[in-house]
Amino acid sequence: MSQLNHHLNSIMPSPTMAGGIFAINRRYFFEIGQYDSGMNTWGGENLEISFRIWMCGGKLFIIPCSRVGHISRKMFSHKAQEFMASLQYNSLRLAHVWMDEYKVRISNLNIGIIRYGNISERVELRKTLGCKSFQWYLDNIYPELEIFPLPAKEN
Repeated sequence: MSQLNHHLNSIMPSPTMAGGIFAINRRYFFEIGQYDSGMNTWGGENLEISFRIWMCGGKLFIIPCSRVGHISRKMFSHKAQEFMASLQYNSLRLAHVWMDEYKVRISNLNIGIIRYGNISERVELRKTLGCKSFQWYLDNIYPELEIFPLPAKEN
């Protein structure tokens, strides 16, 4: 019984998860919109679903005693550029749907230049689910994140 208590006490909330390695109730996964089908193969899906879970009323936990196996593909140098383009595309999608005014912080992603596909379904999903703002996420879920103030809005 003491092992069970130790296990239950070691479960902790986490602002995000690493990669797409997680356990989730199947029905809940579909209710909150699954993965963004407009995203490319690699990169950013872990942040997108983490933001969505927290901002739309869910909770995300790390369970330290869990065991997960993951087999990574070998990254070939000729694929690195393709991977980075995919990561950039996906990051712009999640920034425009979930990060509100903080999307300007993604300055190294050429936010006004690179295309990131149609996000109207994801924006509508956020409205339908009644999700909170990214500022709420920063204030309540990840307050220890040190972030510089946003630039003042021009009138």
